[in-house]
Amino acid sequence: MTNPIEQYIRDIISSLTCSPMEKQEIADEMRDHLYTSYEMLLADGYKEQEAAQIAIRSFGESKHMKAGFQQVVDPLYGWLRKLAWIGFWLYSFVVVWKLLIERMINRVLHYTHGLGNRPYIFTKYGFNEYNGFFDFSAWEMNVNFIPLKTIVFYTSAQHVNTDIAINNLMGNFILLLPLGLLLPFLFKRFQKLTSITTLAFAASAIIEVVQFMLQIGMADIDDILLNTVGAVIGFYSYKMIIWMLSLRTSSKDRKYSID
Repeated sequence: MTNPIEQYIRDIISSLTCSPMEKQEIADEMRDHLYTSYEMLLADGYKEQEAAQIAIRSFGESKHMKAGFQQVVDPLYGWLRKLAWIGFWLYSFVVVWKLLIERMINRVLHYTHGLGNRPYIFTKYGFNEYNGFFDFSAWEMNVNFIPLKTIVFYTSAQHVNTDIAINNLMGNFILLLPLGLLLPFLFKRFQKLTSITTLAFAASAIIEVVQFMLQIGMADIDDILLNTVGAVIGFYSYKMIIWMLSLRTSSKDRKYSID
C-alpha cells in the first residue's frame, strides 16, 4: 500500500523549480514534521491510515504548500508564473482574433460591399466560382495532405515573392511557440514534451479544419508541422528558463524552516 505521507511529499517536491539539493532539504524538513505528528497520533490511539491523513491535513493543503515552498525557493518564479497567465490570455485573444474573428469580419464586409467573393478561398476558376465546402476545386486548391510540399514550394520556387514565403513559413512557426513556452509555467501536465507536442498538433489541426470549413483559410499539413515545431521550440525555451532559475537558486546557501 502506498504511504500517503511519502506520496504527499513527492507531490509537492516534484512541482518545485529548484536544485535537487534544495528539494532534498525541503523533503527532509517535511518528513521530520509529518512523521513527528504521525507518531504522536499513533500514540493517542489512531490507526495508521487515519493518523497519516490527519498529519497531512494539519500540515497544509498540497496546492498551498507548493506555492509557499516555491515562493521560499525563488520568488522570481512566482512572478514569472503571473506574467505567464497574463501572456497566455493576451496570446489567446490575439490568435482567436487574427485567425478567426478578423477573417470572418473581413469576409462579411466583402459580401456587404457587394463583392460576392471569398477572399481566403482559391479555385482554378477564380474567387467567385466557388460552390461550397464540397466543391472539389476548392479542396484541390486549398487543402494539402502531403508533408513538406508547401515548405519546399516556398523555399525552392524562384517566382514566389520572398516576403510572402517568409511571412507564411515564419508566421506558422511562431504561431504556437508561445503556447509551448507559457503552458508549462501554468499546468504541471504540460511540463512534458509529449504533452506539449500532442496539444500543439491537435490545436493546429483544429485551427486548419475550422478555417477551411468556415471558408476563411486553407488547410495545410505543413502549417500543422510548423506550428508543432514552433511549440516544441517554445517548450525548450521554458526548459532553458527553468535551468537558469535552478542555477540561480543553487548558487545560494539557503536553509528552510517550517513553523
